[in-house]
Amino acid sequence: MSTADLGISADLLAADRLHNLSDVVPKVPTTITYFDLETTGLQRGTGTVPFLYGWAVITGDRVHFEQWLLTQLGQEAPLVEAAISQLRATDLLVTYNGASYDLPLLRTRMVMAGVDRAWPATPHLDLLPMVRKLFRHRLDRCSLRRVEESVLGLSRDHDLPGREAPERYWQFLRSGDPLPLAAVLEHNQQDVLSLARLLERLVRHVDLEGPHPSDWLSLGRFIEARGDLRGAEGVYRRAETCSPPPLDRAAALRRARLLRRQGLEDQARQAWSSIWERWHDPEAAEAMCIDLEHRQNDLGGALELAREGLRAAPVGWDQRFARRIWRLQSRLGPTGPGVPSAGGRTVGKPWSGWLPGGESYEAWIALRRGGDPSRALGERRLVRAPAVGR
Repeated sequence: MSTADLGISADLLAADRLHNLSDVVPKVPTTITYFDLETTGLQRGTGTVPFLYGWAVITGDRVHFEQWLLTQLGQEAPLVEAAISQLRATDLLVTYNGASYDLPLLRTRMVMAGVDRAWPATPHLDLLPMVRKLFRHRLDRCSLRRVEESVLGLSRDHDLPGREAPERYWQFLRSGDPLPLAAVLEHNQQDVLSLARLLERLVRHVDLEGPHPSDWLSLGRFIEARGDLRGAEGVYRRAETCSPPPLDRAAALRRARLLRRQGLEDQARQAWSSIWERWHDPEAAEAMCIDLEHRQNDLGGALELAREGLRAAPVGWDQRFARRIWRLQSRLGPTGPGVPSAGGRTVGKPWSGWLPGGESYEAWIALRRGGDPSRALGERRLVRAPAVGR
């Protein structure tokens, strides 16, 4: 069998492209092995036994597929030893949930079967965590069959549900008739070969070859986590324009944060301004207030924007804007009455009731809540200025 028979390109599995997915990929992986187990149960305990080992080994453009069947429960040790040798012989192991299930179970069976071998240090690429990261906004669940349908565009006709495989195996052990296992073998083969197709699809996806509109945000996050900040910024920019709500807004926020973290102040300022104009997002208003106050020394502009932010602020943000307004007014002097929040209520007493640069914010909050502001002030006397504009 060749890689072309599977509909994949051997060139996409080159080391330099695989490195875009994970650092565990060796520099020159000449052999890639795809591995999946069928077991007598879904738990990893000592009572769960792997009865079918599925392997697909790709070398160059050639694919070699094998299945090993445990024909007697008491004859497990030779099969486990052969599996350890197979793992050691490959340059890269690829599984789906293998880090949490297949490999820990295999290590348990080494102990139970009395196999005294060192565990191979083969680089292991588990595709399930990557699928969860890259398609988190599109897939409601990440079973391999769901990924085949939604990401690979494949459909299995008359496929055996995985939960029925153990019963088919028990039928085989009781009767000796291999016919019930035919569907299990087919199911396992489809699982293993789908891993090869999925790995190639992930490589194309990270290389920005035709992502779904709902995938751009998660793709940007993946690239950012890999350390390619410039690439991530470009992906976030694309997500702003082509992703559906609310993913477009989330992408815009992540892009603005990324620009700020890199010290690109002018670009970040433009990004925050665009977000505020388009969505009236409170985080953008806060970021712009900080920029106006601390970088541009425009206290009046910061105060005006903070008031706008307070009017649009959802629950949880009103206190942040109220505190900022109080502090800015303390620096600028008395200015005017309180500002209604988005909930329709006035946040705090009129800020003009405080002497500029005077009492603490804690006292202001205490009075707003109907408490005793003197508790927040300790022994200091609360001084009120005449109300302005009333």
